[in-house]
Amino acid sequence: MTTPTADLHRWQARAYAFLGDLLAAGRRADLPPLVWTLATSGALTGEADRLSYSAAEQQEAVRRWAEHLDAEVDARTDADGVQHLYAGWKGGTDRLVRGCVRATVRLALDAEEDSGVNCVDDCDGAAMCVGTPRPGPASVPAPVVRAESARYAEELRANPGTASSDGHAGWECTVGASLHVEAMTPGPGHLGTLHGLVYSCAEHRAVAEERVQAGGYEPQVSDAPYRHRFDPWPCGHVTTYNARALAALAGQQETGAQR
Repeated sequence: MTTPTADLHRWQARAYAFLGDLLAAGRRADLPPLVWTLATSGALTGEADRLSYSAAEQQEAVRRWAEHLDAEVDARTDADGVQHLYAGWKGGTDRLVRGCVRATVRLALDAEEDSGVNCVDDCDGAAMCVGTPRPGPASVPAPVVRAESARYAEELRANPGTASSDGHAGWECTVGASLHVEAMTPGPGHLGTLHGLVYSCAEHRAVAEERVQAGGYEPQVSDAPYRHRFDPWPCGHVTTYNARALAALAGQQETGAQR
């Protein structure tokens, strides 16, 4: 069943108004700033910026915001030391605004950087380390696209739906996508709207960002979800949420068809 466009706009407007209150409350309580995004459904996501915060700061940011929103933090750590923190919440009038705060914390990497174990010489993690750098880890093999995933991606591109549409950026690549290059439009403060994304390998990242920029959007790059390391999307696959974004990111004609 297709959700009426008027309802989607109403839900977004309600969440947008609540986000203003949320930012004001966070400023008063001196909470760590998060990267906020607004989904088509009106759901709000606040993410601890791993480029700006250490692992401990990311954990603290999620904990404090979850406490402020009366939410419970769920923590899961992968075998390779990547911790996923998530706290879902409801807020606003009659608690109709839904959202979450989350973080992806690379515990092992952060611990190495903080303790100086990347150094052959024992500097005790000194700020001005002058020791010999330890050789880096072996290169990680590129993710491989499974045949079933490739077929499913082709089916999505061939059968547009009512809320999103799929296409392909057009370049040839047999490597699985390890990155999400999102097409965003900015809003006041940290608010942004996601219009679509290009699944990209590291080699095609720059090309994907150029495609997003050429379409009139701001590219935001993040790692693909952890599970995609073993079952990645094909590099160059595009998922969008309106016909204009599909035309811009996949080079297709606007048909109005969406999933």
